[in-house]
Amino acid sequence: LMPVVFLLPVFFFQMTKSVTNPEELGGLASQMTNDYGHLALQGRMAAATAEPEEIGFQIRTRVQELGHSCIFLVQKAGALQICPTDSYTKRELIECARAVTEKVSLVLSALQAGNKGTQACITAASAVSGIIADLDTTIMFATAGTLNAENNESFADHR
Repeated sequence: LMPVVFLLPVFFFQMTKSVTNPEELGGLASQMTNDYGHLALQGRMAAATAEPEEIGFQIRTRVQELGHSCIFLVQKAGALQICPTDSYTKRELIECARAVTEKVSLVLSALQAGNKGTQACITAASAVSGIIADLDTTIMFATAGTLNAENNESFADHR
C-alpha cells in the first residue's frame, strides 16, 4: 500500500511539469488512474483489518477523498489537452495536483494511525529480545565461572 501512496505525489510534479507539454498528460493520467486503482484495493483491505474500527473508517474515507481529487486532476488534464494555451486551466491543473498531494498525506497519516499498535508491539518485542540476549550472555559467563562472586556462593546456588 505504501509504495503506491508514495507514487501519487510524483504525479503532482510530473503533472505540473507537463503543463508546458500537455501531450504528456494523457499517459500520466492513465498511470495515475492505474496506481489509484491499486491503492483503492489495498486501502479496502487495510480498512477491513484496521483496529479500532474508526481507523478503518478513516482510511476508507481518505482513500475515497483522494479518488475524488484524482478524478478532478484527470478532468483538468483532459481540459488542458483540449486547450493547451489556456492559462486558467493550467492553474486549475496545478491546484488539483496540490489537492492530490494533500490527500495523499492524509491517507498516509490514517495508515500510520492504524499502525501505532503494531509498531508498539514490534518495539516491545525488540526490547524483550535484547533483555533475553543480555540474560543469556550473563548466564553463559556465570556458568563458565568468569563472573566475580562477591562471596563464596556459586552460580548454581542462585540459578
